[in-house]
Amino acid sequence: MTVDATSYYDTLISSTAVASTTTESSTSLTSEDFITLLCTELQYQDPTEPLDNSQMVDQMTQYSQLEELADLNDKMDSLNESIEAMGSAYGLDYLGKQVEANGHTIAKHDDDISTLYLTLDDDAAELTINIYNSEGKIVESQIYADVDSGTVAFQWDGTDYDGNEVSNGQYYIIATATDAEGDSVGCTSTTTGTVTGVSNTENGVVLTLSDGRSVYLADVTYATS
Repeated sequence: MTVDATSYYDTLISSTAVASTTTESSTSLTSEDFITLLCTELQYQDPTEPLDNSQMVDQMTQYSQLEELADLNDKMDSLNESIEAMGSAYGLDYLGKQVEANGHTIAKHDDDISTLYLTLDDDAAELTINIYNSEGKIVESQIYADVDSGTVAFQWDGTDYDGNEVSNGQYYIIATATDAEGDSVGCTSTTTGTVTGVSNTENGVVLTLSDGRSVYLADVTYATS
């Protein structure tokens, strides 16, 4: 006995398509679709070469694993959404509070200029502070000698290399320090401000400060009670 392979597969595809037709198109295989496909495969199998039991078990096992992975993926998406919602809700607690956070941004509005705090791991023979505008262009450099370890406040006067007052906006500080032997000294920077807004981004919860700057909630090291 022979079976026309072309006719067999055409019939199988046609029957499966009719059984799984819905009012909306679907790109995923549901459990009902799988059972329909399996029954159709059994119905139109070649009698001289029936479906091997081990093959059927393999197909059912593979589908079961696929369904479990899809369900796990859905649960992970729900968990991520819940975590993001919790982060945003937690960030609301910071509204109106004074916070200290890791950062290197300062804001200038006329004579009102943010204070940046630099922490040196060890004594520094030389501390260099470079100030950049929003376009990444350096506008001023200041060099200090013999700076003790610990935290120091840096207050910029808002002028460039030539002593001209720069425009209002946000600026960025990069500080580097070396010891008497010329070796690098660890230097970190923190900023402070009052939280006036909270937003959720793909990179985490962001706190907006009263002077327009923003810090990530994860970078906050201290907040007033």
